Amino acid sequence: MPDMLAIISKAVFEKEAPGKQPGDVLPMDRYRSNSKYLEPLAQGGRLFLVTVRPPNEALWLVAVLEGLKSDEEGWRARSNRVPITDLTALIPQIRFESGKGIQAAKGALGMSLQTPRALSAADAELMLQAAGGANLSGPTNLTAHEEHPKLACLCRRCLPNSPERAETGGLTFVRSKVETGEKVLYYWLPEELSADAKVIAQSVRGALARRANL
Repeated sequence: MPDMLAIISKAVFEKEAPGKQPGDVLPMDRYRSNSKYLEPLAQGGRLFLVTVRPPNEALWLVAVLEGLKSDEEGWRARSNRVPITDLTALIPQIRFESGKGIQAAKGALGMSLQTPRALSAADAELMLQAAGGANLSGPTNLTAHEEHPKLACLCRRCLPNSPERAETGGLTFVRSKVETGEKVLYYWLPEELSADAKVIAQSVRGALARRANL
């Protein structure tokens, strides 16, 4: 499932991170929102949190939350370890899964990001590289490399260029993943089995846990 981007308001950021600047790490482990647009995170994925800073509408990456679980207040996660990063120069390169990018009139950047959106794999990689490199990209990807796959390879090297959906043999597949501890495994889920995604993810997670303990 895709990573998501959501915004932290100016007021909330200044309350929870007084004086924090790019380069500082905000060890937050929760995002208080029950927006329906964040529901895909229940199937896996990271939550990239940004805020817009005055006076010139700088776009800052505040945190990347991983290992997300929903509760009555929103989403809880492992403590963030990605430093606050100024993404302003990257705005033209951020396209989202929809391909539409960030389209905001002057003075309306924050408003344009009020609705959480799915990031493309390239977006996520771009932001993480800006924040300091691949060592901040989260759990170790155990997905094996495939030289001539029918569907895009999902190994660590190939993942940034893989699509969220792919087709082969007349079937549509959705890119999915499961995490356990500091390990993650990506796989292609037939779209027609989406209703059983949670059950399938539990089975894959069990296999991942056994593999991680080898």
